[in-house]
Amino acid sequence: MKIDQLFSAADASVNQTSVGVNIGDQKEYSVQVDFSSGSLNGTLTLEASNTNVNYVTISGTSQSISSGASHVYNVSGASYQYYRVKWTASSGTGTITATAVLKEPTNRY
Repeated sequence: MKIDQLFSAADASVNQTSVGVNIGDQKEYSVQVDFSSGSLNGTLTLEASNTNVNYVTISGTSQSISSGASHVYNVSGASYQYYRVKWTASSGTGTITATAVLKEPTNRY
């Protein structure tokens, strides 16, 4: 298991993009995103890349955020090499913290 801190109390009143995380041969991961304020508005997405240069939004991961809360993405069967978290701020103030956990896939025999 590998744990990565993607954001640590980053300013959520402006756009934030985490560094790309190389998932190697691991195909399963989860990302928890926590917001410190109930007044934030924006869009949270996961992005994927095979090159760590050009990223695209992973289908179905865009979430409109209209209050401070926690959000968890649980991904299995990832076939790309890198992912990152993107926060697009609309209004409000507060902070964003994101933590990722990569897990080895379990045998499914």
